[in-house]
Amino acid sequence: MVIQACQPEKHNHYGQPDKFKNFNVSREAENEAGAGNRQHKSDDRPNLHDDAQHQLPIILGSGSPRRYELIRRFWPDAAIDVKKPVVNEAALIQRLIPRYCLRDVAGQLTRAKMEALKSDLSLPEECMVLTADTMVIADGQILGKPADAQAARIMLRSLSGRKHIVVTGLCLETHIRKKKLSLQAVERTEVWFGKLDDAKIEWYIQTGEPFDKAGAYGIQGYGAAFIEKLSGCYYNVMGLPVFRLMDLLQQTADHFKLDKNLYHILPWN
Repeated sequence: MVIQACQPEKHNHYGQPDKFKNFNVSREAENEAGAGNRQHKSDDRPNLHDDAQHQLPIILGSGSPRRYELIRRFWPDAAIDVKKPVVNEAALIQRLIPRYCLRDVAGQLTRAKMEALKSDLSLPEECMVLTADTMVIADGQILGKPADAQAARIMLRSLSGRKHIVVTGLCLETHIRKKKLSLQAVERTEVWFGKLDDAKIEWYIQTGEPFDKAGAYGIQGYGAAFIEKLSGCYYNVMGLPVFRLMDLLQQTADHFKLDKNLYHILPWN
């Protein structure tokens, strides 16, 4: 899916009726986000929080296996609840593009996902809710997930030998002591691809990796072979800018003046 902006970017700042589904996500199920139940990987992480009773639950409003993989590096599985918001992204983006620069579209999309999630979900009295959306932008166009091999070829050729932009919007909403705090952030990373000939593109398509990823590539997988350099956050390209998320969590802890012995929000508290 390629979405053409109504007005190309002029500046360097870019910026269904189903029920929600629960997901247990693993790397081996990195095909279609939200396609059925998945099993956790064996847990080789360090012991995170023994006193899990004080861990504030985090609801991840995303079906992305990559985001789940990153979140579970920092929180125990018992504290993570994955819900996939039902949003017609293509239609929503088309409505947003005439009103916002592409960078801001990502932020508005994550806000819409948050509202969709809350409209169909009964939140715990105390919790954190996180939604995110990652967009690949080239030549004033948003490159979505390719529908088929030919669409993947077209996207990869458009990225060959040049720079593109990856933007991720984050929306974090925290409910504590009957109070609510909503924070948003947008992260931007510049990525340079090396030259891709037909042999490289066909090899990559045969791996099956392009089909569930915006821009038809994954930096954390076989797509790493194509990336000459980047400027900005690596994990933003993967789908979740971890440093930016930690900054939002720190702002949340400071806002509520939380006792770290009563509430675990940051992984190290």
